Formats: sequence, structure tokens, C-alpha cells
Amino acid sequence: MADFNEIKQNRSWFTAAISAVLILILVILSWPPSKMDNSLTDQCLACHKEVADTSPSHPHQSMGCATCHLGNGLAKEKGIAHAGMVRNPSDLYWAGKTCGKNGCHPDLTNHVKNSLMNSNAGLVQSTFYQWLESDSLDNIHADIRGISDTSLAGSHLRKLCSGCHINKAENDFDGEIGQRGGGCNDCHLQRKAGKNHPQFTLRMEIAVCEKCHNRSNRTALSYQGKFESEGYGTPFKAGNPSGQTLSGERYYNSLPADRHFELGLVCIDCHIMEDVMGDGQRYAHLEEAVYAACRSCHVPVFARPDRESTVWKLLRLNPNLRTSADSLFGLARDSAFYPNLIRENGQNKLITKLDGRSHPVPSPAPACSQEMHNRLACQACHSAYTPQCYGCHEVYNPAMRQMDKIAMKETPGHWKEFRSFLRYEDPALGLDQRGQVMPMAPGCQVFLTELDRSEQIKTQKTWLTMAGFDPHITRKAVPDCIECHSNPKRLGLGEGELMVENGQMAFIPSYNSEASGLGSVPPEAMVDLQGNALQQMSRIGERPFNRDELVRIYRVSYCLTCHDRYEDRVYQNWPESLRLFGQGHCPEGKK
Repeated sequence: MADFNEIKQNRSWFTAAISAVLILILVILSWPPSKMDNSLTDQCLACHKEVADTSPSHPHQSMGCATCHLGNGLAKEKGIAHAGMVRNPSDLYWAGKTCGKNGCHPDLTNHVKNSLMNSNAGLVQSTFYQWLESDSLDNIHADIRGISDTSLAGSHLRKLCSGCHINKAENDFDGEIGQRGGGCNDCHLQRKAGKNHPQFTLRMEIAVCEKCHNRSNRTALSYQGKFESEGYGTPFKAGNPSGQTLSGERYYNSLPADRHFELGLVCIDCHIMEDVMGDGQRYAHLEEAVYAACRSCHVPVFARPDRESTVWKLLRLNPNLRTSADSLFGLARDSAFYPNLIRENGQNKLITKLDGRSHPVPSPAPACSQEMHNRLACQACHSAYTPQCYGCHEVYNPAMRQMDKIAMKETPGHWKEFRSFLRYEDPALGLDQRGQVMPMAPGCQVFLTELDRSEQIKTQKTWLTMAGFDPHITRKAVPDCIECHSNPKRLGLGEGELMVENGQMAFIPSYNSEASGLGSVPPEAMVDLQGNALQQMSRIGERPFNRDELVRIYRVSYCLTCHDRYEDRVYQNWPESLRLFGQGHCPEGKK
């Protein structure tokens, strides 16, 4: 009986297999010969023969089209085949079923969803805090798309700021704002002439970053040496407005660019994947999320990435990144590496990702490691200038309507923004939340006029804020020591004259801010001579120099009249020099 049952089961299995094969043959034979394709995945290319591969790493022959665009790639009828398709698979709404599906990029997709590029958490929470609508400056869960239009700050963000995050819809508006968004496509998609399907790239040029990072702190402009003007046509060149234009009817003239730009480095040469796409963690502010740092290249730590590191995949995908088998890679942070920073044959090199050129990486000068300057960030000395946009006049009119970029419709309430003046000048210096001396710039300074429904002034408010940041205008040359130790602008006091009268420091401002209608505080002044902060700061723990620091910094200017070089022996034992100076002696007997 057991043998009979086994034969019966085998016969049933054989019959089922034969039936399946016959059905498959019938399906194949019923498919019109003109629509057949050799693809092993779907039959989309039987109709869409003209579509080129998206990239060498995403070939249609092995991946097909439905893998990304969904739909039914095996259906013959157009309506059935296209049902459920998505035009942009990289939209983060769909990414879990497309780019982020198992076997593709699930971790990276999750990282992008949690990134500041997607949420704008720092921008959102800082605005609510600055406008006195929140007690907290730090909120890792803040999201530009989750704010309500129930307050001035919320309305302002929705109508003026929410058009700049990577998961907004593509081509939803004309001009530059419409070029932003699309999820992963925002950075990785490029449209090439003659290609009927956009191409994927891992080699993003500066223009990809510049379409967003050309306002606010303007790092993409500064890095290239572009000095943005006011909106009325200056700076002038030969008596006429500059012929060089930016988006939004802005003009610019050229200044010396960042040294790294002059050497051919683009943004992605310093900002690695974890910088831009996130590392999976949520952060409240940009500087917490960014991995790139001057020390990463110039005081590097080299190691060998494990076999799971994305470094190996990036080396395979970018033909410009060619290294020897025994190369070590620069460590950015934790287990994240620079795929283009290597130690090879005893030399530190950085390889530019766009063209494969190799650059030796120098070490900092001895002066940079002197104990008396151990709090100085590299940017404090090496930033040639800082874009400074003083005074932003915001006018809110509840009687008018304006496009809400989150709701994508016009709603009550209208904002008009006017800039007071924009300058590219020596940066003021202060301490960031980590205790490092960094360049400071307005971030931002709001002069708010709120109208009522009869369009009469209801309230006027002023919120002045300064922020520390890297202006991305690094130059090899640095200012003379006296420039920082005696310049009131650098010290955070503002424009004016700093002197000593009757043994006490005195400061005379260049202009009367109150008489100019700007209030009692000059827009560029962060602190007074007593060490009192005059403006808000954009981070908890960030601050201008206090009274003791102002005195100690300025006191060095007395010595700099004669001892104006780091190599001077006065600075080799600074505590002893201070002790002698306090006793009325010059360490070298000079008067």
C-alpha cells in the first residue's frame, strides 16, 4: 500500500508540473512576436525599446523597469501593465517599495528619511525658538511638512521656506524651486542631451548642491568666489550692473574662491555619503550631522574599512577612484570612511571624484598647534570673509493670500521679505556650542511688521540672532595677528574704533544704530565691552566673548606692535611672558 501511495503522489506532482509548463508555453506563444524581448525580468522594453539604461549599475537587461517603476511588467495590455506605476520611484513616499526594497538600498533609504536634508529640523525649530513660539531650540522630530499654519512662524515656514527639502515634488513650480525635490533624484538624477531616460550618477557637480545652498548661508556661492549683491543690481562693473546673474534676479561679482575649489575639489570630495544622506540617526542641527572636518584630511586617522563598508562599493562604481590593494582610508567618524582620502606609499592623498586627480594633503603649520590658540577652529583664521546678511524685513499681511507650498494651494496670509544689506566682510568671532572660536554671521535678523486686516500696522518686533558657521571660503593665507586682536568687528563689538582711555578699553561705534531706525543694537554687534550679549545665539551654549576674554585678546595687541610673528620667543612660553608683562616688564626688554 505504501508503494502504491508513493507512486500516486509522484504521478500527481508530475501531472502538476506538466500542466504548469503547458500554461507557460501557451503564454509565450500568445505573446505577439513583435512585442517579445530578451529581458529576464519584464517585458516593458518590448514597447519602450528606445529607453536607455539608467546607469551601468542599473541595467534594464537584469533589472527591468517594473523593479523601480512598479506596475505589472509581465502584462500584455497597456492598462494592466501600467496600473500602479509610479513616475518617480525615488520619491520617499514610494521608496520603501522601490529604492528601499530588500536587495536594493533599504538602509540608505531609511537614512535619507531621517536626514536633515529631508526634515529641515534645525531650520524649523530654530525659527520657532527665535520667534519666541517655542521654549526649546533642539527638536530632532521637527519636520518642515508637519508644521501647522496657526502662528506667524508656522505660516512663514510653510509659505517661504518649505520649498527647499529633498522630498518635495519635482517641477511643482517654475524656476529654481521646481528643480529641487524628488527624493533620491534630487541629487542623483541628471538629464543628458540625447538620453531619453534621465541618468543616475554618484559624481554630483557643484551645481547639484548650489540649486539649494545658494541662499541663507550661501556656502555654495562663497565656495566658488561668488559675491552676491543686493536685489537692485549692484555690485556695479564699469558703471553698469554686473553681467553675472543668479536665480531670483540676483547679481554677483567674483572674489577669490575657496582654495579647495581652486584645486578642483567639489562638494562631494569633502562631504561623504553619511554627511548628505544621513547615518540613520535624527539630529537637531546641521553641525551634529556633518562628518566633514578640516582635521579629517589635514590631521587624518587612517584605517582599513571592514568588508561591509560602502567604501568598496563606491570604489567599484567610480572609475576615478583607483587605489592600490594596500591603501588605507581616512576615517571620518565612527566607522565612516572617505573613499577618496588614502594613505599610499607613505603619503596622504586626496583623489577628486569627478576627474581622478591626486592631491597631496599638507599638515597644519606649527603655529596652529600652539597652546594659546587651542580653542581656535581652523575657520577662525583661514576664512577670508563671511557672507553677512544684516536685517531681514518681514511683512505679514493677513488680508492677502499666498501659495502654501505644503498644502499646494493659496491660503489666507501673505509674506513679503526685504533684505536690508548684504556684506562680504571680515567675520566676527565667537564661541560655538563646542567651545571653539568660529566665524559668526547673522542667522538671522528679523525685523517683523505684522499688519491687521485693514492693512494697518498691528505689531512690530525685532529678533536679532547670530550664528557660528563655516563660510566655505578657506584661504591658505591668514590675517595678521593684529587684525584679530585689535579689530572690534572681529571681537564681536561691531564696526567702530577700539582704544584705551585712562587704562580702560573704550569703543566708539561707526554709526548711530538707533538714529538709523534699527534699534539700540547695531546689527553686526554681538557683545558690548562689559561682555553683555546683545543678540540671541542660534545654539544653546554658543556665545560671544565675555569681558575677561575681550580684555585678554585685546591685551595681546600691545605685544604685537613689536612681536608680530608666531616664531617670536615671547610666544613660546606665553604664561611666563604674561607674568613678566603683568609686572611691567617686556620679556625682551623692549619699551
